[in-house]
Amino acid sequence: MTDLSTITNSMNAAYANAPVSSGSENLTQTDFLRLMIAQLRSQDPSQPMDPTSFFNQISQFSMVSGMQGLQNSFAQLAGAIQSDQSLGAVGLIGRSVLVPSQKGVLGADGLAGAVDVPKDATSVKVRITDSNGKLVREIDLGAPAAGTTRFTWDGLDADGNAMPPGEYSIAATAIVGGTGQAATTFASASVLGLIPATGGGSPMLDLGPLGRVRLSQIHQIV
Repeated sequence: MTDLSTITNSMNAAYANAPVSSGSENLTQTDFLRLMIAQLRSQDPSQPMDPTSFFNQISQFSMVSGMQGLQNSFAQLAGAIQSDQSLGAVGLIGRSVLVPSQKGVLGADGLAGAVDVPKDATSVKVRITDSNGKLVREIDLGAPAAGTTRFTWDGLDADGNAMPPGEYSIAATAIVGGTGQAATTFASASVLGLIPATGGGSPMLDLGPLGRVRLSQIHQIV
């Protein structure tokens, strides 16, 4: 049977030149083994260290090592997921997407958006207001089915006058059971660029005048 001195000599040979951690409150694997070796060296020959305690420490060391390996595996998995998300998001550049928004941008082709119609809605109307809060146009969507219903505004006000391009506020009201309630609105915008993910987040998409949004915020690809 291998004696205690053989064990300590083997450990010393393996970890004698290993760097000692500094500037951290957490013990590394090397620190743990150094402490174990010191404990073996300092034991009282007349009262040798309890073998049960020794093997418990080895088990604890193995558990810590396994947990660190698991953490590394999760970190690698997270990195792979971020990479896949970025690659998938590249394909969205030049495409139009719907994102939750209370504003839209009027361009040469008008202003496009959508409403999340609640169940049992008997009437849905979209109100478009300018930067001063003045009502410019009200669009009646009738009684569409529950779910996402798209709409477009041609840029004309209630009197048929062309409005200048730019940002406008959009809001939707749905009548459910005879009572009006706010409905979620979405704006349509073109994806101009991609900002890769950092810090465990998802990639950011550059939507121009509508700013930047996370990939996870996309409601629908138009």
